Amino acid sequence: MPFISLLDLLERQWAAHLRQVSLVSETDVPEEMATAAAEALGHVYGHEEVAVRWPACVAISLTRMAAAGEAFWPRWRAATRRRGNAAGWGRAFLAALDVFGLPREATAAQSIMLHAGRPVPEPPRRLLDPFGGGISGPEGEDLLVFAEDGRELTGDLPPGPVWVAHRRDGVLTSDGPLRTIAEGMLPFGWEHWRLALISLEGGSWLAAASSGADSRRRPVRGRAGPRLLPGEALGGVSAPDGSAILAGPPALWLPRGDWRVTVGHVGETVQRADPADPWALLPRPLLGTFTVTISDADGRPGRHTVTIAEGLRVRYDPPIRLFEGDGLAPADVSFHTGPGLTATPQALTLTAAQTTRALTCVASGRTLALTVRPPHMRVRVDRQWHTAPPRLTPEHRWLRLDLPGLANPPIEVIAGGRAVQELTAHARGDYPLVRLRDTVLAHGEITLRVRNITLATMSSPLGVTSDPWLCND
Repeated sequence: MPFISLLDLLERQWAAHLRQVSLVSETDVPEEMATAAAEALGHVYGHEEVAVRWPACVAISLTRMAAAGEAFWPRWRAATRRRGNAAGWGRAFLAALDVFGLPREATAAQSIMLHAGRPVPEPPRRLLDPFGGGISGPEGEDLLVFAEDGRELTGDLPPGPVWVAHRRDGVLTSDGPLRTIAEGMLPFGWEHWRLALISLEGGSWLAAASSGADSRRRPVRGRAGPRLLPGEALGGVSAPDGSAILAGPPALWLPRGDWRVTVGHVGETVQRADPADPWALLPRPLLGTFTVTISDADGRPGRHTVTIAEGLRVRYDPPIRLFEGDGLAPADVSFHTGPGLTATPQALTLTAAQTTRALTCVASGRTLALTVRPPHMRVRVDRQWHTAPPRLTPEHRWLRLDLPGLANPPIEVIAGGRAVQELTAHARGDYPLVRLRDTVLAHGEITLRVRNITLATMSSPLGVTSDPWLCND
């Protein structure tokens, strides 16, 4: 079959190219060859899974057609003789990206745009700080819903507690009872909005009626179950198993019904607790890992485990450790405790090479060993994390930056004391180092920086430059 022979031939050539790039558009394929591949793929579509046998042909032909201009799906349908549909070809494209380890976006269409070198539209993202920090992002609709961790919920809503922001002239409506758990605060600029933590238990949708008109109904999925609502977690402090440490006991949220609650230290005898305040009968301050068991009327238990160091506070100086020289900036850590709780040591210092130190807390004869890991920056090169600027070579493929409070900033590429290139991250957060190969070959040595912080250096192979008139002295 001539179409299969053509695809087999192109696959061998194009697959080798895709293993050397970070975006499909970086391959140099003539448009007429990509169109011929698209026509061949249309003829064999359904013959077998095209993305398994010809992933390079799928990726390159779709990308090449998308790069040619707007509304590429009609042109693709014409080229493939209308075989298949957008959803099927989109799944094939994503599968092809996975074969070559190439980045993808949230949807197939966005992934095609990414690899075609065209802008990928990003929906506005909102985040919520319910206790005075407000909502980041545009106001948008009359009803905004957020998870307990502050993420905006744009799809179906969970049946448990959610934060809801709506205009004050509107009224929340549902086909089930709405129970307000807590009121939140919004800053200047949001005076006409109300923020509340509500329970969506018992309803199948949520809406906000405003000025005589109903807003879009937001579906609620499933059935609500008991929830522990954790309070403040101690950043940078963890239990030996890596779990978070709470500075106070979490609240318990229960759907309506008959519930039995027990609380106790892990591995010890538990005792019956008041569902309204499960911690009331325990000695304070709370210290250790606790199991909370919640049983319904049929006796089916659900277990939750939390680790608490009640009254512990931690202060880091600097708040975030940045790269400094050949390691991290040194850090001082101080601990503050409430009545009945002691921490040893009360202060400690981390050197440039240290990322963790041990802490011991004691209360009511109980001891809890903790690990302190002050917030710090780090970079991952391919699969390995570094806490000091690594030395890179042109063979490295990906770099990821983990810098608390700063998400995927552009990286300056410095050579000879000046910026010669800017490196930006893909949507998934990885920086493609392949884009630096020509730069390092031209200059011999380059430095990667963010806000005057050196992230890494890269050197070309000894004696190799892209221009015979350049040298690597």
